[in-house]
Amino acid sequence: MLRLASFPDTVVLDVALSETFLRTATGSMEGANWAVENGADNVALHQSAIAIESLLKSYLLRTVTDDNWNRTHIRHDLDKAARYAAKAGLTLPPDLQCVISLLHPHFQRGGFQRDVARRWPGGFAADVGEVVTALAKLVA
Repeated sequence: MLRLASFPDTVVLDVALSETFLRTATGSMEGANWAVENGADNVALHQSAIAIESLLKSYLLRTVTDDNWNRTHIRHDLDKAARYAAKAGLTLPPDLQCVISLLHPHFQRGGFQRDVARRWPGGFAADVGEVVTALAKLVA
């Protein structure tokens, strides 16, 4: 398993940027809900992946990291973001790791833009939305 880097010894927490990430997550969650209602699962899942990343980074920015550290150590890696958030004390929703294991490889490769015809299991996008909502409640 990949070893996580240590958090910075000193950091200036960026609450304003954290709030920006929360607003981004809220918008992405609204977009995902709209997409689920309109049968656009690929769009819904892409928006959910963005919301997951934004929520986890928002938490980290308020607790232990800054944006430069996140860019260096996490980038757009949903798995790393979740592992670092858990290391920083966030209790993750039980199904989040499963969701990340399915979405992350596709998200990391830009698959939501390149493979727009990909089919996902029925109801999966709605289930992911519930997990993202649970995460948002924990982070807020």
